[in-house]
Amino acid sequence: MLGLSGGCDSIALLHLAHAWLDHLGPERRPALRAVHIHHGLAPEADAWVEVCQDVCQQLSIALSVYRVTPVTDEGKGIEAAARTARYSVYRQELKSGEVLLLAHHADDQVETVLQRLLRGTGPKGLAGMPRRRELGQGVLSRPLLGVARSVIKRWADNRELAYVIDASNQDARFDRGFLRTEILPKLEQRWPGYRESIRRATELQSELLRQHNAQPLALTANVMGEPAMAYHLKDSAQDSRGVLAYSLHRWLSELLLDVPAAARLTEFVRQCYEARTDRCPEVDVGRGMLRAWRGLICFTPYFVEEAQLSATLVAGQAYEGSWGTVTWAVAPKNKGFYRGETVTVRYRAAGERFRMDAEHTRDFGTLCQAHDIPPWWRSRLPIFARDGTTSYIPVIGSLWELNQGAPAHSERLLPQWQPIKPSPWN
Repeated sequence: MLGLSGGCDSIALLHLAHAWLDHLGPERRPALRAVHIHHGLAPEADAWVEVCQDVCQQLSIALSVYRVTPVTDEGKGIEAAARTARYSVYRQELKSGEVLLLAHHADDQVETVLQRLLRGTGPKGLAGMPRRRELGQGVLSRPLLGVARSVIKRWADNRELAYVIDASNQDARFDRGFLRTEILPKLEQRWPGYRESIRRATELQSELLRQHNAQPLALTANVMGEPAMAYHLKDSAQDSRGVLAYSLHRWLSELLLDVPAAARLTEFVRQCYEARTDRCPEVDVGRGMLRAWRGLICFTPYFVEEAQLSATLVAGQAYEGSWGTVTWAVAPKNKGFYRGETVTVRYRAAGERFRMDAEHTRDFGTLCQAHDIPPWWRSRLPIFARDGTTSYIPVIGSLWELNQGAPAHSERLLPQWQPIKPSPWN
């Protein structure tokens, strides 16, 4: 599959790929198809589709055209929104084991690295665009990444290839247009070999990242089963904060969650080390929240925030819903609900206390703290009960007198409640 914009670079790559496949012969030749993304941002967008259709028809290559509407996110411009929309289509379109060819070249790499550098990027940003990486079910490849724009244009013009010219690429109102028209020509005059220098720098950064990424992240889970990353609360030196910020960036990237802007991520890491013990610093990561508590940074998906079980269940029957699943296990020491019994489900009341034995009661917050239950889960912990005084709470366990009131010799069961886990960990 090839991403075809209709510009000089992608048209040249299409012809190169077609010629290479012809050289392989019909027995070894894989199918080549093209995908054009119509963003609708330029008056000439429809004409670009026609150019792509014409060249694909000449080469007998199947073309799919997708019309998208870029939506700008907070802190992102239309260029970033268009890229997000474009890659969303690529990710959905790629089949298992398929390769997506994109025509990014050496000048695109320079512009990308400079833009990221001016935004204060970290090592991953300075590594630039990778030549090859996973995307959806397939792989993204940039075979022209080491070739200058001028070389590609000269090759295409010598063969009189038809392509479109996007005027916005030279528009200094856009960041890339400004770099392309105002900055890079001056770099060329002073440092003619700047492309090669930046290429070497990106490769060095990539190697450092490869070595760092070979080290396993301190991944774990909290008692509720939420994915989490451990960090050392007492080790709050500046270099440790930098390592934690990078580890979070890597973790979120691997799981296809939104990575907060550098300033927000830095502030979140600061709060992780400096917030009072009764506080839970948090930051939005797109499909949920990262929350820090007791040396763990946990991910909580949005869709479990308000989900609650039904008011009554039957002991021994399995249940499933947006709140998770309930199954049943044989109770230890015959202390539980009897099979077939109607079990009521409720949630904590303010100031509620629970009887632990004949003499002692404990408030709900103290029980949760003793069992490492994070504060954001406490209002969502179901309380399984036979009557107003006998209860079972997941993680905390059986409370006083749960074995009372059951028929003699009946099988006793305890509910096994498992909240639904977010899709990246399924």
